Amino acid sequence: MPRSPQLHSPAPRRTAAWRAWAAGAVAVTLSWTGPSAAAAAPAVTTGRGGGTALVDAAAAAAPGEVPPDPGPGTAAEKAATVPAEAPAAAAAPPEAPAAALAPQPATAPPAPSPADVAPPADVSPPAAAAPADESTLVVQNRPAAADPLGSRLIDVATPSTIGRRRLEALFTHRFNQPVNQGGNAHNLWGLDSGADVGFGFTYGLLRRLDLSAYRSQFQEDYELAGKLQVLDQSARIPLSAAVRAGADLLGRKGVADPHRPFVQLLLGRRLAAGWNVFVSPSWVRATPLLRNAWNVPVGLTVPLPGKWLLEGEVIAANHALRDVAGASRLAWHAAFARQIGWHIFQIVLGDSRATTVDQIVGGDFAGGFNTHDVRLGFNLVRYFSP
Repeated sequence: MPRSPQLHSPAPRRTAAWRAWAAGAVAVTLSWTGPSAAAAAPAVTTGRGGGTALVDAAAAAAPGEVPPDPGPGTAAEKAATVPAEAPAAAAAPPEAPAAALAPQPATAPPAPSPADVAPPADVSPPAAAAPADESTLVVQNRPAAADPLGSRLIDVATPSTIGRRRLEALFTHRFNQPVNQGGNAHNLWGLDSGADVGFGFTYGLLRRLDLSAYRSQFQEDYELAGKLQVLDQSARIPLSAAVRAGADLLGRKGVADPHRPFVQLLLGRRLAAGWNVFVSPSWVRATPLLRNAWNVPVGLTVPLPGKWLLEGEVIAANHALRDVAGASRLAWHAAFARQIGWHIFQIVLGDSRATTVDQIVGGDFAGGFNTHDVRLGFNLVRYFSP
């Protein structure tokens, strides 16, 4: 085993043949052991005097460190201890075998797996889809429902549904005292008189299916109904349409036929913002004076300043009673409506106190009214959403 040149006196000069033999042996050894051994093998350097020296590769691999003082010796011998930058194969003489001088291919490191690759710090994961906006009363992207209209206009149902899992609460008041028949400041134009009060609920079982229950104080009239919307106005569909069916059940004693089924076809078209037209062909079995009653209530809305709507309904006198004077009269209602949050307020003027299908369609309301009567009233609608 050769001794380290750092610990002994300068080595004597050796012949050129010996140097060629030593360089060839080192090169062959490196080719057998591969790149890993070559990296760990000492480098061969040639001094100024023709001598060779072995330099530890580990010492050369430490960048920025000053090699230790090799001790006594000539400057040429000290220079021989500096790590060589050229590979060992380059120090071989021309007569060395070509196979020994050929560079060995480096082994490529394995490709990292996708799990080991960290995402860039500035890339954030995609945001989750925003939930549907339930903070507004009007269902979005539905032109026919863009105006604040409930399940009914004033007393007549509209083709609109209230939306899935929503609840509509309805309160109605129709005062008995007409303003044009004794109404004045002393009785607040009829507000001091009694009133027909109604209360009901509508529940959106599905997006296009509503179930409703309503009770009017007059004759203890209960109205149960279901409404199915079959058309919803859009860019391709010119109008909205719904079918509503149910029954009015009178709880007051002495009524000849308290069970009164009905069917309605509800049609509506939105012409512009605030402008809506409604037509509602209706049939009911049994009214105070008719066995089968047919009629076509008509409705209209007009926009007013301040986000108010002027709403109107007209129910013509029933044609079947045209030969009986005063038996059936034209009924009309007008309302000033405004949406405030999840409420719709309607201040109502009209001649009739009727609020259910069996009382409206015949025009023969049992409570009696004249076409020129003007009564005050109001509707209050409140919506609830899960």
